[in-house]
Amino acid sequence: MTGMVVVLLVGAALSGCAVQAGAAASCAGTSIDLGDSDLRPGGTVDLHVDWLYRDCEDTGGTFRASDDVTVTITPASTGDPVLLGRPTPQGEQFTVAGRFDLPDDLPVGDAVLAVTSHDGEGSGASLPVTISADGAS
Repeated sequence: MTGMVVVLLVGAALSGCAVQAGAAASCAGTSIDLGDSDLRPGGTVDLHVDWLYRDCEDTGGTFRASDDVTVTITPASTGDPVLLGRPTPQGEQFTVAGRFDLPDDLPVGDAVLAVTSHDGEGSGASLPVTISADGAS
């Protein structure tokens, strides 16, 4: 029974329409594009994410950018999210893009980078990353 629930949840999460420009945009999932990042304690992460919306309006309403977005990284070793920033989406595609500082005491190892909208229906993306002691990204 648990396996069926997981399959249904994954299927529901993946069943969006294709992202289109402007008012015809949809509520499909988005992804994090990493730029030139230095994924180590005290380093930086450079990212770009589109479609951080507050309300999904792919049936005729007006999309609105999120007013409450966070960029976090959650080390697997602690499970505790670390807030990297609270950016404001910009432009027609409600984009968050920029460079965010990683804390000096960030644990080395596997982690999850996330950009999340916390208002309305919300949107967001996450990406598994590895924090390295030697500065390799």
